[in-house]
Amino acid sequence: MSSVFEHALTLGEPKRLLIFGAIAEAGSIGAAARALGWSQPALSQHMTALEKDLGVTLFDRTPRGIRLTTAGQLARIRANELAASVTGLRSDLAKAFGLGGRNVRLAGFPSFVIGPLAAALGRLEANASTGTDSPLHHSYEVSEAEPPEALRLLDDGAIDIAFLFHHEDETPPELPGHTTVDLGADHLDLLVPERWNRAGQIRHLADVAELPWIMGCVRCRSTAERLCRAAGFEPRTRHITDNPGAIQSLVSNGLGVALLPRSARRYSKVAGIDPIALQEAGARRVTAMMPDSLATASEIDDLLEALRAVEVTPNTGAEPAPESYSDS
Repeated sequence: MSSVFEHALTLGEPKRLLIFGAIAEAGSIGAAARALGWSQPALSQHMTALEKDLGVTLFDRTPRGIRLTTAGQLARIRANELAASVTGLRSDLAKAFGLGGRNVRLAGFPSFVIGPLAAALGRLEANASTGTDSPLHHSYEVSEAEPPEALRLLDDGAIDIAFLFHHEDETPPELPGHTTVDLGADHLDLLVPERWNRAGQIRHLADVAELPWIMGCVRCRSTAERLCRAAGFEPRTRHITDNPGAIQSLVSNGLGVALLPRSARRYSKVAGIDPIALQEAGARRVTAMMPDSLATASEIDDLLEALRAVEVTPNTGAEPAPESYSDS
């Protein structure tokens, strides 16, 4: 056995040091007994045994409670460290394995995962770490999936929540026995290289009809093509990637223009791009879908509340082109 463990075991039960810490915090043996639900004589016996093991007097009794000795003050520091270590272990295990709570399986499209979802989960972790009460710690398991795949996973029972999107002129996705929660409108902005729009003359989709295009995932590409056709032209696709960062990088380097949801740039903004808000581009609706049986579960409520706090679909990021909103 390691000497450090062997030596520590000869100094008495660690539980007694935790009890001492509770007494020091409460200010008296009686107050600690009431808080812990123990009898006062039992706590006194533990303190007598602890002082005998350590070979010091930890506190003096006074009419107003206890007064820690110098040794007691040092012991209290160690008691606090031990308590933090024990509770920290519980917290670590809960976070890693969902102990004491539910493990919620999530799937969302890449820009949502890297942005709002990551921020919301981080907020939940921070709240759990600093909370004074001890709620059940739910764990969240995340995977990336475009809406059609996420919907299939949800229908198969492989996940608990699917984060989806659909353009405003599309039919919202539905699944029998499932509840949909709207998370807001995510506006599409036209991204053009700054040096291509220094005169500020790009105000409509038709203004970029002759320029090369950078397209995203299959559904995003379908939306962009549909919007371009409505504007009177067929887009000339030059590059295809479903990575929002890659799309921005290609645009900033003058390799084409693109339509990108505003939220995709909130957490990974690339310089050298002029984002233009166009009414004709519209927006996509971001939704969360889960089985009816989970719609009111606390772990779902906590996550949705965290998502609202980080603003899934911010209304900032691009200045509206004056003419593009003049008809509304």
